[in-house]
Amino acid sequence: MGSHSTATTAAASAKGESLRFDREFLDRLRSARRVVLMTHVDPDADGLGSQVGLLRALRASGHEAVIVNADPLPDRYAFLGPTEIWGCFPQDRHWLVGADLGLVLDANALDRAGPPAAALRDAGVELLCVDHHVAGAGALSGVIASELSSTGEATYHLLTALGWPIDEPIATALYAAISFDTGSFRFLRGRSQTLRVAASLLDAGADDDRIQRALYGSHPFDEVRLHGRLMSRIERSADGRIAHLVAEPALWRDIDPPADAVSEVMPMVIGIEGVEIAVVFRPGPGSDEWKASLRSKGADVGGLARRLGGGGHRVAAGMTLSGSIASVRSRLLDDLRALLAPTVPASPAAARGDHGAS
Repeated sequence: MGSHSTATTAAASAKGESLRFDREFLDRLRSARRVVLMTHVDPDADGLGSQVGLLRALRASGHEAVIVNADPLPDRYAFLGPTEIWGCFPQDRHWLVGADLGLVLDANALDRAGPPAAALRDAGVELLCVDHHVAGAGALSGVIASELSSTGEATYHLLTALGWPIDEPIATALYAAISFDTGSFRFLRGRSQTLRVAASLLDAGADDDRIQRALYGSHPFDEVRLHGRLMSRIERSADGRIAHLVAEPALWRDIDPPADAVSEVMPMVIGIEGVEIAVVFRPGPGSDEWKASLRSKGADVGGLARRLGGGGHRVAAGMTLSGSIASVRSRLLDDLRALLAPTVPASPAAARGDHGAS
């Protein structure tokens, strides 16, 4: 296949047209015997919901299909499908046996899918992707529709192009994916087509009340306790236009929040009046590494993230940085001030990582 099978243009999307897929990509899916579906490390509802929708559609169309992810399913997303469909590497490595196609959903870089994708690559299995993030260097071939709201929306168009029916379980999974990545339909990128897709999924049986309650109305008590502690540590700089917090493990040693609880605090940080960029730092995989999640109300944090080895969208991105938290925070906040320049001058305090809490 070619480097990417991106579909549609912004003009076509504005007219409400469906994505146009490369015939070779569609034929490859139709001809696959056993497909392994993967999503990115630290999985979320967009990647997971897209997996479930495509898993059910593939099986209903006579294909063998399994889900194998690098990380376990977070409890908050258990409503998407029964326990037995969720494979996790390496304990379910045997599910990869016999696969002739690997499909990465909601990511387009091999390393974002982690060990199961690497294992398939090493076994000589073809790897493709369905994604809506901007493609970086070395991106997988497949469908990369960066103009769309979510991978769930791309998966809907893919199933439509294949002529595969969308029943209630598929509609539920894809609706949850779209709702999650649009922040419950707040971030639509000006595309009315996203709402048309959502309406079609409701017509197919998706239960909006149940899905929204599962995504946004069922926070474990210890997660809420952690959020209170995190919120008390928010600091602002650049005349209040940048807000950040550092999620240090000591904050949750005496409680038991879900593993992905820290990421759930971001909407509250970026939602602060006057804040244009929000940053949440949390421990990374290495002893001297920190993950930085970025959100903005317009500034291109995705471009900055890619320059620093990460990725994402214009207004939602992330990366892993090496060094002490003081040095990592100082460097990134300086980069974000430069991003907001020329209206935000560099601050000597920023270089020291010394910001007054608000």
